[in-house]
Amino acid sequence: MKLKHFYPFIVSLVLWLLSQTFLLYPRFFYFALPLGGLLIIFSVKYLAGQREKKRWFLFVFAPLIFFLSFSSYSAILFNYYWIQLIFILVAWFIFAYLRNLYYYLTYQAPERAEKVDSLLLAGGFLSIFATASVLYGLPIFLSWPFAVLLSIFIPISFLSLTHFLPLRQLGLGSHLLFVIIEVTILAELAWALSWLPLNFTILGFILAIFYYFALIVFRLYINNELGRRNLRLPLILSSLILLILLLTARWL
Repeated sequence: MKLKHFYPFIVSLVLWLLSQTFLLYPRFFYFALPLGGLLIIFSVKYLAGQREKKRWFLFVFAPLIFFLSFSSYSAILFNYYWIQLIFILVAWFIFAYLRNLYYYLTYQAPERAEKVDSLLLAGGFLSIFATASVLYGLPIFLSWPFAVLLSIFIPISFLSLTHFLPLRQLGLGSHLLFVIIEVTILAELAWALSWLPLNFTILGFILAIFYYFALIVFRLYINNELGRRNLRLPLILSSLILLILLLTARWL
């Protein structure tokens, strides 16, 4: 039990060290990502224990996507200080997620469930931002068409929209059509944005805003609260942020 208590810190520290290693030795990048991914998978399984023996893998997607997306994003950046900030962010997120997940699964503490849910909300937004930024930036280095990169974005957006369902003891079956519609819209928006002459980070942030609005709509739908009144504030805020971004961003 004592080992489990310190396990989130140990895992986050190891992931941070792996990140520092591939920063010093870039060729290690292709080994660090699968090693870090396996560490996260086995960590969640270990912390879940016997209580979530059948559903433990459903809690893996959020930290795994966060780690892989931001590790990949750091690989296309040139600013050393931004890269170090990303490594700290990844380590902190993994630590906070595993720590709160451990207390929730072990002691069934409702306040921990709320904290995990908040981490999923923020982590999903950031993961989509990093994933989209990488996918928009990869054509600069590789000659892959964006249609191929969409095959990566679609499953990640699907998982990011639904990874809060196990926390609420909800199944996907009755909501599958709604999620498919939202993922299809996000994929079309991702394709349309790829034609804009903007920096890949700005494009990633714009797509993340669309994702966040889609996630809010899905959460309202799950709670049977989807209506004009509840959508008004998220729609206004999202529109204002998008307008400010488009007016202030440097067009290529």
